[in-house]
Amino acid sequence: MQLSDLENQVAILANDVGHGRYLITDIDKELDNTQSQWNEEIKILKETTTIAAVAAQRQYALTLITGMTPISFPRVTFSGLDLKKRSKSYFDLYTSYDWTLINGTPTDFYIEATDPANLFLTVYPVPTSNDIPGNLVVESVIAHTPMVNATDVPFMSGATSNYLCRPYDFYLAYSAAARLLARDPNPENQARQGTYMKIAGEGKEMLVNVFKQL
Repeated sequence: MQLSDLENQVAILANDVGHGRYLITDIDKELDNTQSQWNEEIKILKETTTIAAVAAQRQYALTLITGMTPISFPRVTFSGLDLKKRSKSYFDLYTSYDWTLINGTPTDFYIEATDPANLFLTVYPVPTSNDIPGNLVVESVIAHTPMVNATDVPFMSGATSNYLCRPYDFYLAYSAAARLLARDPNPENQARQGTYMKIAGEGKEMLVNVFKQL
């Protein structure tokens, strides 16, 4: 469904076709919020970046992720093997030595970020010459591009969107309508909100199953 179709559907579900209570901007905001939530949970928009490992180097700038906003890094592999995701505090807390100087084949990673434009991948242990050549493959979930034009569709990255999402677009309207009705929690709205959230949840679960199989 296109943005114009979704806007109309939300207005009908919210019983506000004339937009007396909820403006188009309100509808668009809740459609956007739902996409953000579902994308983060389902990992719909993903990008894969390959970085050549360097002996004696533990930190790598994620500068190859350009023009996009990564929101999470669910998976990193080294030479085809999964690395375990950690945090910097984990190493500081559970080691009694300078862990940044430990050499060996990487088994763990964490992401350091001062802001979305300055991201660094740190691996542990530090790769040695025995591990080279070897590639670090970084999988990231990236933020969707908000729908702006009437013909835009959900879950866009730039100007493109995964066609596998299309059968489930209309469920976004139920979620957005439920979010809007929650602003006016009278008994009638509460009843419809519960129904709409149930329908939206069923759609999200089907979308989860689609991307689980990829």
